[in-house]
Amino acid sequence: MQLDGKLINERGHDYLMEMLNFPDYYGKNLDALYDCLCEIECDIVLINSGEVDDDILDTFKDAANENSSLEFCIQ
Repeated sequence: MQLDGKLINERGHDYLMEMLNFPDYYGKNLDALYDCLCEIECDIVLINSGEVDDDILDTFKDAANENSSLEFCIQ
């Protein structure tokens, strides 16, 4: 799965929720992002990473370290 940092910057958690098929109860904050990322099986490639806040990048990296079924890389 490819995520676009420009769209994360523009649409935020709504974009992430849509692209990653998060549940309706997704809290649209960093804690909820981390929780959902720790529960999915996915390979994520992030493009335009310079557009993304460091807190979001760190959340993806931390979740990938915790969840062996989640691969995250920056292109």
